[in-house]
Amino acid sequence: MKPNEDIQADNVERFFADLDGLRLQQSDQDYLAGFRAFEHQIETDRLIRTSESLFLFNHSPTGSGKTISWLKTALDSKMKVITVYPTNALVIDQKKQVDRTIEKYGYDPRKYHVQAITSDLLAEEKMLYPDETGLHKGQLLNRVIRKGRGRGLILLTNPDILTLALKNAYYEHNIREAIRSVDMVVVDEFHLASVKQRDMLLFMMHEMSNDKRSRLSKFVFLSATPDHQIVYRARRVGLNAVVLDDKSSPLSSSEGHPVLPRLSLEIRCGAIYRTYELIKDNLDYFVDLCSRPRLDGKRAKTVFILDGIYEVDEIFNALRDALAGMTVERVDGLHPASPEKLKDFDVLVSNSSVEVGIDFNVDRLVFSGYSKSKFLQRIGRLRSKPSDEVCEAVCFVPEVLYDHLKGLAAKRGNLKLTRKEMAEQLGKVMESGLDLSSYSKMYSPMEAYLYLKARIKGGTWRDELGEEHHEKGMPESIQGEEWIRTLTLIEKHFLDREIDGQMYDWLDSESWQLKEGLLSYRGSRFQALMFDTTDDRLKLYDLMYLLRRGDVEFISPQKFALRLRNAFKGDYDAELMPRYESMKRFAAGYCWYHGTMGDQIRKVLFKGDSSEHHKKIMFNSADHARKPRMINGFKVEADPNIPTLSHLNDTLTDYEIFARLIDQSGSYLKAKFNLGDFFYLYPYSGMRSVAFGHDALYIDCLIREEHARGR
Repeated sequence: MKPNEDIQADNVERFFADLDGLRLQQSDQDYLAGFRAFEHQIETDRLIRTSESLFLFNHSPTGSGKTISWLKTALDSKMKVITVYPTNALVIDQKKQVDRTIEKYGYDPRKYHVQAITSDLLAEEKMLYPDETGLHKGQLLNRVIRKGRGRGLILLTNPDILTLALKNAYYEHNIREAIRSVDMVVVDEFHLASVKQRDMLLFMMHEMSNDKRSRLSKFVFLSATPDHQIVYRARRVGLNAVVLDDKSSPLSSSEGHPVLPRLSLEIRCGAIYRTYELIKDNLDYFVDLCSRPRLDGKRAKTVFILDGIYEVDEIFNALRDALAGMTVERVDGLHPASPEKLKDFDVLVSNSSVEVGIDFNVDRLVFSGYSKSKFLQRIGRLRSKPSDEVCEAVCFVPEVLYDHLKGLAAKRGNLKLTRKEMAEQLGKVMESGLDLSSYSKMYSPMEAYLYLKARIKGGTWRDELGEEHHEKGMPESIQGEEWIRTLTLIEKHFLDREIDGQMYDWLDSESWQLKEGLLSYRGSRFQALMFDTTDDRLKLYDLMYLLRRGDVEFISPQKFALRLRNAFKGDYDAELMPRYESMKRFAAGYCWYHGTMGDQIRKVLFKGDSSEHHKKIMFNSADHARKPRMINGFKVEADPNIPTLSHLNDTLTDYEIFARLIDQSGSYLKAKFNLGDFFYLYPYSGMRSVAFGHDALYIDCLIREEHARGR
């Protein structure tokens, strides 16, 4: 009998699969004291040491030590390295890992400068210079890099900060040159980057390595999920692209070090954003799963990874009430991870916030896997177990996959799969992802052009106070040569033609109109600055979630600031005001948040407030002729109504956001273009929809591509 088989609700359909673990062969070659290295670690070390120029793609599996593969070489040679991680939590976690590695293997910490950089940490860095007013992020980042003079440097940051610095968004000419002075850039979890993000990361890395004035020539991309298209492009444009493939073997039929454990995988049918209902309907089963000790008698650590934050809310509350005496924690966008949470929990309820990177112990896993990438990413949280241990996992999958795997189990008598076989089965029935190859031809050349123009020609910019500044470009005597070099790279990466005068003029005019939408790494969205009464903290959070699910009270910015001051009294100036001042420029609205509304969901509709808004959003244009633009004048309606919604609309209408209007509804467009569940389109009056941020660019590509095919 499988675990828990006697505790389940009636009519719960499920079946079990035996999913094999993974091993990797270890080498006896000298590496680190007391450390037997894997082949990919030894090969990474050799390639970094011996290659003059290198674009290394390491596709070794989750849990196989990809971090130490580059870090050892960097420490041995006192290299200057910028490492890029997809989340701030991972930036901070990996900084601790670097410090531990330096201590554990006997490196002298005085010979290295190791620093994590996020927006919040840059604000703390600014406090080191109290006598210098007006210091901005670019200058601070430049100073951090200079701390590595005469010793090794490991600077850990997120891709937003790196790309914005290179694109001159921090208005510090020298920062780009400081980045070009390091030895290596490492990009972790590269498969999580979107097509826009991958295109620009590879292009900017190529441009820097191609520049004779740049010292930077080595780049390492870490990802357990291969991206064959980006590797193909790297080779096509002439880069020294080296791939280290996954050399793992099944745990049960090979020798070597165990990397991922064998799983008893319970598979259930579900639907995205509705998984919490299925768990609550069968709550006794999952309470028993969490309560049952491990075979050694110790308490098991059980992790739930769901999709919507309201799912986390529902399951966290249900399990906290049912598991008296156990430590039940939650991690999501409103409740960030902390070392204490990840160390002390018995049960952790989360969403995508914990599916990558941060290492913590997990014994049992309950997760939703409604796409191939999510399934494989989340199942990788179970790792670092003895070779004879079998871990338990429960997975909710879409009906098409459930039926496919159940049919396979019926045909074979029981379902035993290797990790490779499971990935193959997922690929047979789950969508491989939206084809956005047209984006690389339409918008990536514009983004690349903006990046080059800022560096070569310079420009004029205004700070938050409206003061005008002039950014110098390169000397005119070398601008022509630099344009020839770099425009050739745009041709190689994105275009199938030469950039003539007409094409250059088009790039110049079109890219300027799209500058704000192309500049950011993650894109823009409506956010509200809220005071969360559930934990008395000030937060920026997604406005659409608050409108649809939140028990919220919107107020004017003036009353919001006054209410904060009254709530915190004497502590306001020192503790809260600096945070409020740094966050308010990102806010489209202000609210007091009292938690969720339970099962109730509001309908939210965007509309325009003026003829000027309709002009900017190209309301009367044909769908294929519209273009994404920076637009203000949005207002929202909610059903059921929020009594204080007028206060939101007063601020929302002045907020500019990158947007694109589409004539069809979101549900129609999702079905038509097979957009998937994580492509966000919002209702707009008149049965239309609107996309924001990078989604505005992506949907524009699809509509234009469809129109071109129909002509």
